[in-house]
Amino acid sequence: MDNIYDRLMKPLESKWLNEYRKLIMPYAHGNVLEVGFGTGVNLKHYDFSSIQSFTALDLDSKKEFTPKTNYPITYVNGEVENLPFEDNSFDTIVETLVLCSVKDMNKAISEIFRVLKPGGTFIFIDHVLPEKPLMANAFKGVNFIWNHFTGGCNLTRQPHLILDKYNLNFIEKGSFADNIFRYGVVSKKE
Repeated sequence: MDNIYDRLMKPLESKWLNEYRKLIMPYAHGNVLEVGFGTGVNLKHYDFSSIQSFTALDLDSKKEFTPKTNYPITYVNGEVENLPFEDNSFDTIVETLVLCSVKDMNKAISEIFRVLKPGGTFIFIDHVLPEKPLMANAFKGVNFIWNHFTGGCNLTRQPHLILDKYNLNFIEKGSFADNIFRYGVVSKKE
């Protein structure tokens, strides 16, 4: 599945995603948790000289991880909605294209901020329901089929609206691909 995912994502990676990963991943520092680690596509964009420890969380415990770095990585099996870590455990949490497939997006975001230290950094990229009505209706129309064939990916989510409810300092924030993707680097207030 992972190789298929990488092949399907290659056009998006080369056109947009790679550029925005390069922009925001260098903000990661200290003790880092990446949720929904998947195939490790973000690894090449981290500045490991700023990272003390790196933990990769993913659902698939049987996955054969092939590290794309020499940096030591701790692999943990788990769900974003129920993170197996103490409160305030990480300086940085990274989430890219994961909130579309979690069962409970509100709970996942709540868990991320539970384990993020005060003053910590949350880095994200997510696809969202487009703002333009015609595109939004198209996304809604194909969502059921898309969800079925992509392992639960939901095209109609709007995680950025949930993030706006938290008391956060935005360091970097934007959108691309006609507002279909949102990205950001936020600091959890102390």
